[in-house]
Amino acid sequence: MRGDAFEAAATARVAETHPSADLLALRASFNLVRLSTLHVHRLESEVHRDAGWSMAGFRVMFCVWVVGELEPREISRFSGLSRAAVSSVLNTLERDGLVERHRESADRRLVTVRLTAEGERRLVAAYDQENAVERSFFAPLGVAELEAFVASMSRLLRQRGDLPD
Repeated sequence: MRGDAFEAAATARVAETHPSADLLALRASFNLVRLSTLHVHRLESEVHRDAGWSMAGFRVMFCVWVVGELEPREISRFSGLSRAAVSSVLNTLERDGLVERHRESADRRLVTVRLTAEGERRLVAAYDQENAVERSFFAPLGVAELEAFVASMSRLLRQRGDLPD
C-alpha cells in the first residue's frame, strides 16, 4: 500500500469510528509527522551520521553557533529538546571536543556552553551538506509555496508558544 493509499484508508477508518472527527486536521497531522520523520532521517543519514553526531547533536551545536554561548535551558528552548536530552547530548559533544561548558557567572550553578574551535569548524563544514539536503527536500515547492509553508508553521509555533521570541 502506498503512502497516499494509507492516508486515505486511515481517513476512512477514522471517519467510520469517529464521525465528528476533523479529517482535514487528521490529514495535516498525519502528513506533518510523516514529512518531518522523512526529513530528519534524510538529514541524519546524508549529513549528521558522517559528521560524527546525531540530529540532536547538530541541533544543540547549531543553537550555540547561532547565539555564541547559551545555558542548557536556553538550548532546550531553542532546539525543542528536553533538558535531559540536552544534558545527554552535551556530555557526548563535550567528550568529542566539540563543545565546552563553563561556570562564569556569580551563580556557580549556571553553566554556559560554547563551541570549541573544532566544533565550529566541523559544524560550518557540515552545514553546506545540511543546506544541500534542505534545498533538495523542498525543491518541489516554488518560492511562494515555500514562503507560505514557513509562515504557516511559524504561525502554529507562535500560537502554541513554542517559538522563542
